[in-house]
This record gives sequence, C-alpha cells and structure tokens, in this order.
Amino acid sequence: MTDQNPPETAAEYRLDLQHFDQLDDEFATALLNILSQTGLANTLVDGIRLHLPDPDTWRLTISGDVVASVNAIEQRDAANSYTLERGAGQVGARTINSEDGTYDIIIGAWSLMPPFEVSSSDELISCMHAIGAHLAIHESGHAILHQRREDSEAFQDRTTGTKTERAWRKHLAAHIDDFRIETMTNRIASLPSSNVDNLGDALGHMRSQLTESNTLRLSDGEAATYRSSTAINDLIRAMTYLAAEMTARGEVTTGARPEQLPAGWNEYVEDVWDAWALNLNRLKPADQPMTPDEIAAVLSDLCKIVVLWSQAIVGYHYEIHDDDSWTATWSRVNY
Repeated sequence: MTDQNPPETAAEYRLDLQHFDQLDDEFATALLNILSQTGLANTLVDGIRLHLPDPDTWRLTISGDVVASVNAIEQRDAANSYTLERGAGQVGARTINSEDGTYDIIIGAWSLMPPFEVSSSDELISCMHAIGAHLAIHESGHAILHQRREDSEAFQDRTTGTKTERAWRKHLAAHIDDFRIETMTNRIASLPSSNVDNLGDALGHMRSQLTESNTLRLSDGEAATYRSSTAINDLIRAMTYLAAEMTARGEVTTGARPEQLPAGWNEYVEDVWDAWALNLNRLKPADQPMTPDEIAAVLSDLCKIVVLWSQAIVGYHYEIHDDDSWTATWSRVNY
C-alpha cells in the first residue's frame, strides 16, 4: 500500500501520511478509515492546537515507519539512524525542532493502537481517540517547553554534584521534560491503560541486562557498562511516566504506591520510590513556567538519588574518578 493523502478535514493543518506501505494492508486501510470517518485526524490536530494554535508553526506526520521519517527530516545517515527501542518498550512519537522555529511532530501509526485486546469496534475507536489525544498533547508539550526555553538543553548543564552524579544529567533532564509534559497531559487526556505495565516490563528488562552484563564484563567491560547503564536509564524512564500518571491524579504522597505492584518492585523500586516521586513532584506541569535554575535544582537532587539507588539497591556501581577514568562493578551474580 502506498502513501495516502491526509483526510480532507485535517488537510489545512499540514497533516501528512507517510510510509503506510510499510504497514499491513488491512491495518493501513482500517487506520485510514478511522482517521477520516471517526474524526481521529481532528482529535490529533485538536490536541496539538491546544498549545500550538498557529497551524503555521507545526507539521504533523502519521508514519508507518517513524525511523525513516525522522531520518529524512534530520538528514541522518545509516551510521546515525534514529532508534525506537527504549528498553522493553518503544518510542511512539517524536517532536523535532526546526531552525525556523517550527516543529515536526511524527506519530507512529502503530502507537495509536491500545496495548490490550478490545471487545468491540466502538471500544477500539474510543481507545484510539484517547491515545491519539494523549500523544498529540504530549508532543505539543515538547514544543512549548522549547519555546519558553525550559527544555532539557536550557538547564541540564546547571547541575551540581560529583562527576558520577553529573554523568546522569542529560538522561535525567530528558526524563524531567517528560515528567512535566506527562503530568500536564494526563490532567487533560489520560490514557486507557496504566504505566504500571510498562514499569513491570522495564524491571524485567533491567534484570536480564544486568545479569548478562555481569558475564559480558569479563570480555568487554565497556559494552557491559553501556548495556547496564542503558537498562537502568530505561527503568528510570518508566518510573518517571508512572510518577507523572500518579501526580496528575494527586496520588504522590509519602507511602503512596500504585494499586498493583509489578514483579521486582519490592526488590528494586520500593526503597527509592518516595524519594524519586516526591522530588519529581517539585516540578510544575509543562503548561506552568519554571526557571532553568529551579529545574536544575531538582535535577541535581535526582542525579544524587539515582547514583545512590544504583549502587546501594540495584547493585550496579558505576563511578567516574577525578582523573576522568571510570570503573564499574556488579555486586550480584543474578539480578
């Protein structure tokens, strides 16, 4: 199936459909019908216009191949291709800042589908509208943080702490952006599923990666360190999304926990959750301004928390020394 023209109702808002030939024909046809006949295209457009009312400032693409779409816009070559994988999960959408002050928002066609089985076409359509609204508002959140100069680039290098703590600053700054955006988005358009499931998947992925790294370190310490640090960061991302979901519902207080705890929670998350969630809760939603110094203060504390948690609870000790050399040790045989 080749690329299609966007639904007429959304054409004026620069909505494009790309790489639908990469999708299963049946799914591509059904998605086109849902976009045009049930108003899903307008739901996406309305979500973006909530914070970006000027249609000349953004372009929306629904893509059957997000990697190809992002690579084309950012002019990436094969050696620097965009990746979707984030631990056990995948990125569903991306916002790209252009030099002219406009934004390209790319949403993966598959990401509009619910992550669970539905009982009827009506339920499917309802879920797709809820997911679409959430994705569109979330991506517009990246744009408004950038417009106000409050995104990660504005505050990540203002952090204080040891070299080991500051090594986490770029990763955690991105999570801060997502927390503020997700808190805002969940208050407007919540998802039909909970991030608890994603956290459970991320916990399982981290445990397997750390166990494998503990063997890999004997032959390739650098690769083992990269694998472990990446898996921990992926778990932190899932913890951040869950914290934002609970914050939006007013459920982040000392001792508050999600109703269902995934496997591994008590071993790896329980003792850090209050510190992580309550410190994130110091941040304002993305539609409320903060100064870069205010955000950097939270980031500095989060960097300290992650280092202590990784070393004392997770059992992975990564450290950068004064001479910029680094060491990594794993305190468990199996995780």
